[in-house]
Amino acid sequence: MGFVRQSFKRQMFITFLAVTLILVIGGGILTVQGFQARIRADYELRDFKQEAMIEKELGEILEGVEGTIDGIATNAVLTDSLSKGRKNALNIYTALYEETRQVRDFAVVDLYLGEICMYSTRSGYKSAKLPLYYSVLKEASDNEGKVIYTLDSGDASGSGGALMVARQVVKGDVPGFVVIRIEQAELESQLSGLLNANDGFMLTNQFLRPFCLLGSAKDKTALTLIRENFFGGELYNKGFDSNVYINEIGTTGLLGIYITPPALDETAVRAGYQIIIFLAIASVLICLFVANRLSNYVSKPISVLAQGMKRFRKGDFDAKIELEREDEFEQLAVGFNKMTTQLKDTMEERVQAERTVNETRIKMMQAQLNPHFLYNTLDTIKWVAKANNVPEVATMSASLAGILRTSISEKQFCKLSQELKLIENYCDIQRIRFDDKFDITIDVPMEVEEAVIPKLILQPIVENAIIHGMDEMDNGHIYIAAMRQQQDGKDLLKISVQDDGKGISDEMLTALNTDDTKTLEGHLGLNNVNTIIRLYYGKEYGVMAIRPSEGGTVMIVTLPYLEKAPTGE
Repeated sequence: MGFVRQSFKRQMFITFLAVTLILVIGGGILTVQGFQARIRADYELRDFKQEAMIEKELGEILEGVEGTIDGIATNAVLTDSLSKGRKNALNIYTALYEETRQVRDFAVVDLYLGEICMYSTRSGYKSAKLPLYYSVLKEASDNEGKVIYTLDSGDASGSGGALMVARQVVKGDVPGFVVIRIEQAELESQLSGLLNANDGFMLTNQFLRPFCLLGSAKDKTALTLIRENFFGGELYNKGFDSNVYINEIGTTGLLGIYITPPALDETAVRAGYQIIIFLAIASVLICLFVANRLSNYVSKPISVLAQGMKRFRKGDFDAKIELEREDEFEQLAVGFNKMTTQLKDTMEERVQAERTVNETRIKMMQAQLNPHFLYNTLDTIKWVAKANNVPEVATMSASLAGILRTSISEKQFCKLSQELKLIENYCDIQRIRFDDKFDITIDVPMEVEEAVIPKLILQPIVENAIIHGMDEMDNGHIYIAAMRQQQDGKDLLKISVQDDGKGISDEMLTALNTDDTKTLEGHLGLNNVNTIIRLYYGKEYGVMAIRPSEGGTVMIVTLPYLEKAPTGE
């Protein structure tokens, strides 16, 4: 099987061969057997009709014989002739002539008084003497009033003998009998015209002693085999190629055996199977040719596809497959070409994203070069301000130091609670700057404060709300809220920053919600926040803006809810 699996051509050949041989051989055998069954049924029907014709003819002969005996038994002249005393022979022969007209052409009718033949239709001489203790007269005497059918044992041979039909018609010390004798030649003459050329017929008694053998049964071989089967306790047709039908002729005790040749002889059946073998050999050759042509037709596009995939595996993302076909292979080629194009675009996008992340990280590292010196300087200013009793300077220095401490940290993620603390520090500085013209409310549940987010993503949004939203306001308010939400099977963290200022412009609202990077280039803070979020989590996350009907602006930050920093942080 491994040898076959290693070749697509061999697999197709074996498949075609198996299917074809099953159809040819199986179909051929079924056809031959079905044809045999059909022919056999037709021949059996014909045989039944032929047998019925023979039995009908034989029945009519025997019916005429029995009718003749009945006529003689009821004829007073004839029955009186079978008694002692002198009789008028002319009257007796006239009556005998009248009563035997049905059978006179093929049978001899004798009237016996005891064992002596008194009158006969035989010309020239009377029939021989028959002993009362033997043969037909003994059987007729033992079965008084009944017609007896028996073989003339005096001249019977293995090929047949005369059929004798007798009946006792007169009782008395010396009984009277009617004996009708049908010679074997006469039986053959009456029945032979009803047989087909290759058929055979046998008329026998119940012990299979023949009266006549006709047609193919004349050689006695069939009768001998049937007799051996019967006496050996076997089926009567054992050993026969021919069809054998045995039926009893009425109530006579005679058997009619009809023999016909088989519907199809061995030569015809053998020829049918030879044709099947020839078709099987032809099928093998045809399958080999078709499998070779079809495998070439199929394997060529498969080879082209395999070569294209091999080039792609080696890193050639420009690999394309061109097939001039209109079937499934052409669809595979189109799908392969689309896949390579999409993968190439995806790889380029990933390279560009990594380049952007690297550039962002470089900028952040560059921004961290000097904050250590600034942080130390601010810490010194804070203690000097406290020493000189200048609380505003101390507050600004402490808040700014907290902001710088977070910014110079190497960690890219922090808890939401830490980010909110940074916002509070930033707002402390801005309130001093804007002379307490705004206040801030943070409404975040404690369990949500454990969420992990990228650091410094809220400060640019709050800064934008203070600088642009609180402009020209004396009593502004900023409201920060956060909530955990299940949406479309995703666990989300949504943070909103709302101000009651003059509201975001239409241009900025559209640019932010459609991710118009060109318009957002001038707003570095919001653009960076959106970029960082989408680089970490994907394009379905980021910042969007809403302008409520009562005024102001609501900025909503959507992130996946996580309590651990993403892998690789």
